[in-house]
Amino acid sequence: MTVVVTGLGAVSCFGSGTGALWEGLLGASRRPDPAPDVCGLPARPHLYAAPDTGTPEGDTGRTGALLATAVAEAVAEAGLTPGDLCDAGLTVGTSLGDIDLAERPGETAPHPAGVPLATHRVTAALATRFGIGGPGQTLSTACSAGAYAVAWGAELIETGQADIVVACGGDAFSRVAVGTLERFGLLDGECCRPFDADRAGMVTGEGAAALVLESAASAERRGRPAQAVLAGHGWSCDAHHPMAPEPTGEQLRRSAAQALAGIAGTPGAAVLHRAGVALNDTVEATAISDAVTAAGGTGGEVLGYAPKAVMGHTAGAAGVFGCVIATLVLRHRLVPPNAHVTTPDPGCPLSVPLDGPAPLPRPSVLVSGTGFGGNNAVLTWRAAA
Repeated sequence: MTVVVTGLGAVSCFGSGTGALWEGLLGASRRPDPAPDVCGLPARPHLYAAPDTGTPEGDTGRTGALLATAVAEAVAEAGLTPGDLCDAGLTVGTSLGDIDLAERPGETAPHPAGVPLATHRVTAALATRFGIGGPGQTLSTACSAGAYAVAWGAELIETGQADIVVACGGDAFSRVAVGTLERFGLLDGECCRPFDADRAGMVTGEGAAALVLESAASAERRGRPAQAVLAGHGWSCDAHHPMAPEPTGEQLRRSAAQALAGIAGTPGAAVLHRAGVALNDTVEATAISDAVTAAGGTGGEVLGYAPKAVMGHTAGAAGVFGCVIATLVLRHRLVPPNAHVTTPDPGCPLSVPLDGPAPLPRPSVLVSGTGFGGNNAVLTWRAAA
């Protein structure tokens, strides 16, 4: 069964809406401001912050509020009615859910709503708010959670469990997460530089993104145009190390091979998970290139793009952002330029646009998502006819 995209939504450091996201990516110059008062850390870049999207409702925290804004945009663009949503599915990727409810300064009493870190709470809140009554799932596979949420949503449609699925991902700033990443030496003290030879780590980000996935038959029945078509998807787990990827990239390559089976030849571009951590970046790019070559394509002709350079690492939202960006790349036939590259990484086997947006050479885009614990998910998208 063919799965298509009929609606997009996003809240990022560039503002609310996919229009703001696209214009921000094309600018390719944003850097986070240093802040000295986070987790007691010294002044350094630490966060690409999203705008406030209004006061959270009820027991919802900041992640829930960001997700609600992104989902509202996607649902509106797709033209979904309450009747459509009643039977729709919902998949949510998040690492920490409404973590801010557990990190309120000076608060020591138990949260009245119970355990605020139960990630399924954001899914339940979204389902209630939008009247989404079909199958629901919370995916919390670390930083690949968003990519898993989209792929899982597609499987709900492919297996006939739903005609429409809202697939989304979100995470907000966490003082504990930033402190932990700092302790592990995973944060870059300058900025996020995924394609630079001197990259030294990630910078955190926050935000939410959403897609309305739909069977092609349902979209045609409702008279909604397809913005992109899901060509293939695959997932796997290294089971190698809590944080580091398996050095050969065997399982990521396997996921990529499954995703690439749905397109002919070489994808025009790859929206990579690449976050500025040298080993992870190297394993990912090599695995993707090898999978493209094994499928009869040419890895060196794929335009690699790393949005985390200007958005930060949005954790559970990252994979959904990747899919939203892939859809926008297909819509505009452009790949945004990569930011913060002084000395290009000589070990990257993909082509890397630097000086400005590059024309998309072929109408297909691969999206890669990886996460702690070795969780991998890869999706490929092609232009709608």
